[in-house]
Formats: sequence, C-alpha cells, structure tokens
Amino acid sequence: MFHSALRIFFLGRFSLISGTLALLLLGQFLSESVLGSDAQPDEIQPTADTLDITNPGSDLANFPNSAFTLPAGGFYLEMTPVNLTSSSKRSSPQYNAEYLLRYGLLDDVEIRLYSQGFTVQGNPNQAVGFSPLTFDSKIHFWDEWKEYYLPAAGLEVLVQTDLLGSSAFNAGLQPAFSINFDQTLPYDFEIEYNLGAAPFPDPQNLDTNVWDATFAWAIQRSLTEDIDLFINGYYNSSSLPRMTTRTDKYQPVCPTDGPCQELEKVRRAIDSGANVKMQAVGVGGIWTMDEHTVFFTNLAAGASSSTPNFTGYLGFAWTP
Repeated sequence: MFHSALRIFFLGRFSLISGTLALLLLGQFLSESVLGSDAQPDEIQPTADTLDITNPGSDLANFPNSAFTLPAGGFYLEMTPVNLTSSSKRSSPQYNAEYLLRYGLLDDVEIRLYSQGFTVQGNPNQAVGFSPLTFDSKIHFWDEWKEYYLPAAGLEVLVQTDLLGSSAFNAGLQPAFSINFDQTLPYDFEIEYNLGAAPFPDPQNLDTNVWDATFAWAIQRSLTEDIDLFINGYYNSSSLPRMTTRTDKYQPVCPTDGPCQELEKVRRAIDSGANVKMQAVGVGGIWTMDEHTVFFTNLAAGASSSTPNFTGYLGFAWTP
C-alpha cells in the first residue's frame, strides 16, 4: 500500500512537471518562429546593460502581468510590504508582505519566484505565518503588430507549492497558466489583459478542485512623464495567486441518518455566497522615481460576495 501511494505521488508530480516543460518548449518555439519577437523591429529591445524599471515594467503594480520578459541576465525585485484584503463570504481578512523575483534566463524566457510572504489572517480563523513559494515562468511570443491591430503576446505558467509555507496557508500543488497580451489604444492609452485557467475548490466538495477560467485586465495612461494612472480588475483571480482561492470559513454538517463524521470529511462553506465567482475593480498609480525604482499603489473593491470588499497595497519595483 505504501509503495503504491508513493508511486502515485511521484507519477502525479512528474506529469505536472512534464506538462509544464512541454508548454514552455512550445512557447519558446513560437517565440522563435516567423511570428517571433521581431514583429516590430523598430522597437528598442532592452539588454541586461540597458534594462531600466520602465521597460518592460513592474508586474505587481496591477492585477494582470505583461506579455514581455526581462532580457537575458536582467533582474527585477518587486515587493508590496503593505498589502491588505478585507473579509468575504469565502475567506478571512489578511495582511501580506508579498514579493516577486524576476530573472531573464533568455531574451524571451523569464523565470520568477513569487510568494505572498509574511501573512497574518484575522477572524474567524486567526493564523500567523508565511505563504508558500510559487515557481513561475513567462515566455514572450511576439511584440505588437500595430499595422494588423494584433497585441503583443506571451505565455505564463506557474505552480504554487507548499515550500516554506505555514500549514495554515498551504493548499498543495496548485498549477495555473495564462496567455498575456499588451496593446496600445488611441489617445495614448494602453491595455494589458490575461486569459487563463486555475484550480478552485469544488463547491460540492471543498476537498477537491475544479479548473475554471481566469481573466485579469488593466487600462493605463501616462499623466505626466513620471506618473501613470490605471484602472484594473479580475474575474476569479489575478494572474499571480495574490487572492486566496481557499475557503477558510466552514461549518460542521451532521448527516440525518447517522453520527457526525470527522470535520475534514463533512465541512462545507458557511454561506452559499462563498461559491460565487470572485470579481473586483480598482484604480491605481505608478510613480517612476528614477530608472532603477518605481513606487505603485492599487485600491480595489469587490463586486461579488465571495470577493474581499476592499483590496489595497503599496509597493515598489527595483532593478540594479
């Protein structure tokens, strides 16, 4: 029995890793194909020596992630040391100090390490600890084809793990992926949007997950040379696992024809509103201090009962 369980454990993880590698190899092939990153040869592509914090720019500033990657050898550090979410029908209020490390493995391939970091969860299930690590990767397919009205595109694949996570915030391996798009609009507006999928707790059985679509978007415009403003939102989840999909509000349920079972086998969401899709809309801004550092903020309101009524954070991004 033990050997069979061990074999299933490793086969499951091997399938997940092999599937992720297959997606990455496909993305690298596309990025080097005739639809490759030379779609706009007149656009200046940064190198590790010319990289600054505005090109390609921060991914933590708003809810979606860009289609662009850091050049080979490029590095970004992004953090939101103040990150607050209120309670919802699904989850308790939280404070997080999240971080994202980005490194350009190749010019069109970026590897990333993300976590919600130090986490404090409020009532009814108080907990203090650290959120687990998420291993992330992004591939840039091609730049924007303005003459054909085609957006820049890229692929992002991530796996949230239990590594360095406290038991209260671990949820096992949670893969997700998205196709990321960037496009310019009239009057100097820019739009960024991600279409993807991720696992979510099954409303009929909270011990299992079901895959569902995710969508995140942002529309941005420069107000001055150093200040940009944006509106943004998400459906089901942001691109990174910044909004918890776990349901930590439970109540025990006893069957009518027998004694109560173990809590883990009979728990369910305490309110039907917890099963509603998460949706949020917010506004924010980005201040470029210099070519190495930007500061940003984002304030959002929930548009469904399972979404926190308020999400707000302050953060920065830095490159050497």
